[in-house]
Amino acid sequence: MAKDLTQGAIAPWLYRLTAPMVLGIMAMFLFNLVDTYFISLLGTQPLAAISFTFPVTMLVINMGIGLSIATGAVVARALGQKDQQQTTLWISSSFYLAILIALVLMTIGLTLQDTIFQLLGAGPELLPLISAYMTWWFAGSVLLIILIVVNASVRATGNTKLPSLVMLFSALLNGILDPLFIFGIGPFPELGIKGAAIATLISWLLALLLIMRFMIRNQLISFRLNHAFINSWKKLVSLGVPAAFTNMLGPLANGLLVAWVAQYGTTAIAAYGVGSRLEPLALIVVMAFTASLPPFVGQNHGAGEHKRIEEALVKSMQFIMIWQLLVYVAMALLAEPISLLFSDDADVREVIKIFIYILPISYFGLGFSLVTTATINSLHKPRISLLINALRLFILYVPLAWIGNHYWGLTGLFWGCAMANLLVGLTVMLLFNKVRNDQGLRNKLLEV
Repeated sequence: MAKDLTQGAIAPWLYRLTAPMVLGIMAMFLFNLVDTYFISLLGTQPLAAISFTFPVTMLVINMGIGLSIATGAVVARALGQKDQQQTTLWISSSFYLAILIALVLMTIGLTLQDTIFQLLGAGPELLPLISAYMTWWFAGSVLLIILIVVNASVRATGNTKLPSLVMLFSALLNGILDPLFIFGIGPFPELGIKGAAIATLISWLLALLLIMRFMIRNQLISFRLNHAFINSWKKLVSLGVPAAFTNMLGPLANGLLVAWVAQYGTTAIAAYGVGSRLEPLALIVVMAFTASLPPFVGQNHGAGEHKRIEEALVKSMQFIMIWQLLVYVAMALLAEPISLLFSDDADVREVIKIFIYILPISYFGLGFSLVTTATINSLHKPRISLLINALRLFILYVPLAWIGNHYWGLTGLFWGCAMANLLVGLTVMLLFNKVRNDQGLRNKLLEV
């Protein structure tokens, strides 16, 4: 049964929605981190190979997240309007659209993978390792995209606990299967880097089966195809494509950074790969808010409770500010043991530590941007989110990273990224205050 998020105190609702999401988001990114850890035990070359895959895997994942944002927005709004028939229609339509998009992305990925990674700067010695991992990962990405969209449908009803528990189970299973398939423990074959991708695929499959069982039992989805599904795709695409592009900008920008870091050699790219996988974990509470705010915002938008939306965003930003500063202190204090966890190469460890000392201090600024764009997406204004993120990445992030890299090397690149995050946080705060104080802008943002 869907929860009514349009009534009651806001802070408790945010806690109830966000707390389970922390587990779910953690589980999501633990897949990459666990894969990275076990692959790092194979040596620096496999670690460098897996580092090249991160921008590509995130690009595909963010396509799924784009559709899930659209799904969450329309489902939550339908629930806010107490329209159960429309709710089921939107959930079912997004399910079939997810299958179609996933199959297209898998085909493109399998066909062009060598070309893609060559463009990212991968040398011929790494391409076979990358291919061994990505061939299986692309096959499994079909399951992942469907899983992301279905989970968004469940969260839109106010149930953030179940998707989180399912993803946590899946991540734990992946952690068990990884060493079995990578190193060939017991009756399992020794598959090396390929084994990590196969373990991930199996984990996603079981997670999808569990969440689909819930959907079917609660009659949240219809398997009877009709023209209404096709008609609803237009709305989903109109919301999902800008949201997908918004999320894809990050991996595209990261792809440029990977190419620049690759110029410093295998050691640098291996370390950067570790840092890139630590970043989502450092931002885990932020990501939880970006997943829990949409159902709250969507339902209140549908019910016309716009003051509650503004208050929820303010409270989210306040919490993020304090939390991310605490995260930075913890990461800085633990930089040495974290680096030791992922590599026994002194040069690799040094770059990991530099990454940790510089970038996480700026994550609260990035957090402001992410929760703001998540809120705007839920108001059915994805093009505004796309504009904000494009400005963030290509006016601030990439240029400042390039300037830092050009004049001060790898450390300068990291400082450039950090300054960009801080500046975007300040910009978002100024824009938010302007909208709050300008009734015309408020009305334009909130109009259906």
